[in-house]
Amino acid sequence: MVKEFFISLLHYFVDITTAVLIAAAIYLTVSGQQMESVILWQILLSGFITALPTAILLCLDTRSAKLSMILWFTHFLLIFVITLLLLKMFGWCRITPLSAFLTFLAVVFIYLFTCSVHYLVDRKHTTLMNEQLKKRYAGTEKAQKENT
Repeated sequence: MVKEFFISLLHYFVDITTAVLIAAAIYLTVSGQQMESVILWQILLSGFITALPTAILLCLDTRSAKLSMILWFTHFLLIFVITLLLLKMFGWCRITPLSAFLTFLAVVFIYLFTCSVHYLVDRKHTTLMNEQLKKRYAGTEKAQKENT
């Protein structure tokens, strides 16, 4: 359980940080601003800070679809609020209705990016596991037929 949590945390950290770098690159290109090196460390820290509740909330085993939806909604709101606080803490922008809206769009982008990456990776792993199971059971069936 602990090992799976840390693996999940690492995956979310990498995915979130990558998406934040993409969002920052787009914002800096559009705004024409230059980036200071300290921002890279702040992006890494923000990736970790947002990956932590992500790994905790999204790794809970829920049997209820309603509870899953509540967790996803709570997670999204939590990430949005944390992101706003980080923007203020790092001094990346003033919090205005426009910056809050743009932050909301960035969080949606990061959320969709992270979910898409996890879906694609999980789908690939599922395909590989199914192929290995088919080979294993095909070999077992063949051996059983030879013994009879």
